[in-house]
Amino acid sequence: MTNLKYQKETNEKIMETPGYQRMKQSALRFVDAMKIGDTPGVYRKERGEGESFYGSYHAAHVLDLFGELQNRPAADLDTWAEQFQGRQTEQGYFSGKPAEFGRIRTLDELEPVWHYTRGNIWALRMLNRQPERELRFLAPLLDADRLYRWVKHYDWRNSWAAGNQVLAAATALFALRDWFGASEVDSLMEKAVFPALEELQDPKTGYWGTQLGADPANGLFGTIHVVPIYFALGWPLRHLERSVDSTLACQLPDGSFWPGGSDCPDFDGAYQLVNLMALTDYRRDDVEAACRRYLAHALQHESADGVGWLLHRRDSKPADWVPRPHWIWKEGETTASAELRDEDPNRTHIMLGSWFYPLSIALASHFLGDTGYEGPYHFNSHSLHVCNVFNEPLRYS
Repeated sequence: MTNLKYQKETNEKIMETPGYQRMKQSALRFVDAMKIGDTPGVYRKERGEGESFYGSYHAAHVLDLFGELQNRPAADLDTWAEQFQGRQTEQGYFSGKPAEFGRIRTLDELEPVWHYTRGNIWALRMLNRQPERELRFLAPLLDADRLYRWVKHYDWRNSWAAGNQVLAAATALFALRDWFGASEVDSLMEKAVFPALEELQDPKTGYWGTQLGADPANGLFGTIHVVPIYFALGWPLRHLERSVDSTLACQLPDGSFWPGGSDCPDFDGAYQLVNLMALTDYRRDDVEAACRRYLAHALQHESADGVGWLLHRRDSKPADWVPRPHWIWKEGETTASAELRDEDPNRTHIMLGSWFYPLSIALASHFLGDTGYEGPYHFNSHSLHVCNVFNEPLRYS
C-alpha cells in the first residue's frame, strides 16, 4: 500500500547553526531548571510544581530531539525508565493511580487512560526501554471488525479529541508489535484502521471530521493526530491540495495557529504544512511564506532570559489570549470534556513548550533550509508526534 511519493531521506550529517545552538541551549537550560533531586529522570512540568509525569516525559523528548539522550549513562536511562514502567498496570495500560494496578478495564473504560498510556509508551520509546507486562488491554482491538467499529464510534465532530484517542491506540498497537512480537499489527491496521479513517476524511478540506461539523481549527488539530499513523505505515494520503488550502487558511496573520500563540496548536500547524510539502508542490510559494511567518512567530516564544520557551508570545498580553481546550475523558463518560487552561498570566513556561517550539522550528528549518536554525535534529518516529514523511525508517532495537 505504500505511496511511492513517500521518500525517506538519508540521515546526513547536518552542521549546527548558531540558531540551532542557541535554541538547544535555551531548551536544555529549562530542562535543567525543572530537574528535581539527584535521581535521573525526575522533573517538574513548570516552576512551583512538584514531580510531574509530563515533566519527565517531555524532558526525555527534548533531550532526544537534540541528540542528548543517548549521551546519558545506560544506568541513568534504566532509572529514568523505571518511573514509567512503575505506572503500568497488571492489564498493561498505564495509570498514575497505584490503586488501579489490578483494575481490569473494558474497551469502553479505557477512554480516560489512552492519552496517559500513550505518553508513557512514547517516553519508554525515547529511552529505548520497554515495560515488563504485555499490553493485554489491547485484546479487544485485535479483531479487525471491532477495531474498525471502534475508530468509527467516536464523535468526529470533535476531531481533535477523537484523533487523540486513535493516535494513542496506534501507539499501543505499534508497541505491541515491536515489543511483544505481534507481527499481525500492520495487516490489522491496514484492514481496519485505514478504511475507517478513509471514510472519515473530508475531501473538501483534506481534514478529518469537518464534514461532520468540526470547525477548521478543530479539524486541523484532529488531522495532525491522524496523519502520523499514515506516515508511520506509509499509507497514501489523499486530498493533499485541499489540506494545503485548509492549513494555510487556519494560519493567523501573526504566523500563529492560535490567538496569542499556544504550543500544541502552533506545532500542529507547522507539522501539517511541512509534511504536506514532502508530498506535494501545490502552492509551495505560499507554504514557504507561511513557514517563514510561523518561524518569526515561534521565535516570539523564546524566553528573553534564554531559559525555555513561553506559553504566549513575548509581545502579547492576556487580553490577546484565548484559552485552548485540553480534552479530558472523565471516568464513566463517553465524550471528552473541554478543560480550559493557559490563560493565567502567572504561568509563563511549561515543559511542553520547550519541546514543541524547538520541534516546530526544526520542522520549518528542515523545509526552508536557509533559516539559520538548521541542525542535526533527531526526528524519532517511535514518538508519533515526531514521525514525519521524511524521517529515517522505523527501527526498534
